[in-house]
Amino acid sequence: MGQADVNVNLWLKDTKRFADLFNAILFQGKAVILPENLYPSPETTAVSLQDTQGKNVVKKQYRDIIMNWQDQALLMLLAVESQTAIHYAAPLKVMLYDSMEYAEQVRVKWKERPPRLSSAEFLSRFQKNDKLIPVITLIFYYGTEEWDGPLELHQMFDLGTEKKHAELMKKYLPNYHINLVDVRRLKNLESFQSDLQIIFGMLQYSQDKYALRTYVANHKDYFQKLDLETYHALGAFLNSRQLMEINVEKNEREELDMCKALEDIYNDGVQDGMEQGRRSGIAEGEASHKKEVAFQMQKLGYSLDAIAAVLRESVDGISQILAVVG
Repeated sequence: MGQADVNVNLWLKDTKRFADLFNAILFQGKAVILPENLYPSPETTAVSLQDTQGKNVVKKQYRDIIMNWQDQALLMLLAVESQTAIHYAAPLKVMLYDSMEYAEQVRVKWKERPPRLSSAEFLSRFQKNDKLIPVITLIFYYGTEEWDGPLELHQMFDLGTEKKHAELMKKYLPNYHINLVDVRRLKNLESFQSDLQIIFGMLQYSQDKYALRTYVANHKDYFQKLDLETYHALGAFLNSRQLMEINVEKNEREELDMCKALEDIYNDGVQDGMEQGRRSGIAEGEASHKKEVAFQMQKLGYSLDAIAAVLRESVDGISQILAVVG
């Protein structure tokens, strides 16, 4: 859906994490979806439509992550759309993505049709006993602002102020809900059985650097031994280019230490703050000295031009200094 970091999607594509995400959201943590029953599905869906001139136009949609879940006779498509920013047309976007998946299934089934069809089946381009594979899409939102966008298509309509009429129209207006996973505000993190529990817990402290450092330190056994994929995903989650760059290219070990990386970032920030404070103090001292010299020279009868020349300031600048002193 755009505005999502590719590193987050690569991290979530791990079948253990992907299964854990859906199990926690759909089944309250029960291990219904097994990683070994997940298989990648094409992330590009295309449909052929006719434009106003009757020409065929191919429309493509790109999924962030989509997998086939095969559990005995049950087959479903599970998809994730990652978001760092609120999407105010999310129900419409998800509805379009899912409907294109269904349209592609209809197209494939039609290509495999038997030679004998009823007239209704031929017109429908779909057989009476055909079934579609269900699609469940999660919006994986990890932005810092609380989601205030619509959660269903009905919320995108203006149905007027007459409540009775609005309720009647809603009865006949098809609706489409989205499955929002706002990871920074999730409750019941114990439903997650993989490292999603630790990472989502960390994100809930990410706006407070001291709380974040404490959380990471309390889970140092995990954060001191990160794989490169997780390390990059954390850089995206925290929106930290500095974290993305620290020791990654130089470090050839398989495990990366985020605890040290955060300390390096923090210490660099402290040093930068001290240096800025030192420079600010020097600047304030120089300004105070200029004010005193300008005041004394004025008392001795020097002209503004002479004071400006001595202090290497403009005449207007000296006027402003003396006005403040006065």
